[in-house]
Amino acid sequence: MKRILIEGFISVKSAVVSGNREIYRLLIEKSRYESVMSSKLRVGEQRRYASLLNSGIEYELMESSDFEKLVSGENSGGIAAEVGQRRFMTEEELLSVSGGYIAVLDGIEDPFNYAYSIRSLYAAGVDAVIVPNRCFEGEDALLIRSSAGAYEQAGIFRSDDIANTCALLKEHGWYIASTAKADSAKDLNRCKLKKPLCLVFGGEKRGIKQEIINISDTVIKLKYPRDCRYSLPACCAVSVISFECAKKIGI
Repeated sequence: MKRILIEGFISVKSAVVSGNREIYRLLIEKSRYESVMSSKLRVGEQRRYASLLNSGIEYELMESSDFEKLVSGENSGGIAAEVGQRRFMTEEELLSVSGGYIAVLDGIEDPFNYAYSIRSLYAAGVDAVIVPNRCFEGEDALLIRSSAGAYEQAGIFRSDDIANTCALLKEHGWYIASTAKADSAKDLNRCKLKKPLCLVFGGEKRGIKQEIINISDTVIKLKYPRDCRYSLPACCAVSVISFECAKKIGI
């Protein structure tokens, strides 16, 4: 199995806590570690090291020159890890979600927008995120760091056909709410939503597939206080709408 290098305490800690991938070894920059552990002031960093080194995972203290050859920049904080591929939810696990809140990200073309969106959805209480199969494959390190670890923590289901997955959820009693900046869409502030809720977001350019719109129980939009010719960036729209929907369904 291909090994991936992830960098920084938050990224590594989220991988350790989530258990969604195998962690082969922790890599610690020796000189920084020794400097932190000998200080009487850097208690927070000492606790970070302790939480990782006490996790039972094999670790290696590396000379700075060797460590720097492995990492991509100066933002690792002297911490990295070699990990395996991420494990994603099965269809059975998706259908057994009990929290009543699922989101779909379909057509987001920028990995940062994608990571920021997952970060917001996880914070908003979403139980699972449905994404296209092989979405940003190979970008794990970027996705983990940009999402502040939420990419590791969130339940993620990769679908070969987003429309079919939405239809399957509807068959199992999920209320499908799609988002679109269209005249026919209902103002989010004035509409009622039902739980369990599957909230569908499209990309900024292509929006949501018509097959999904056709099976949706409702189509909602944000009403902008100002007349704008543009839409919010996907990650901003996801953040605002997902939190408002969480409040509406009592999350």
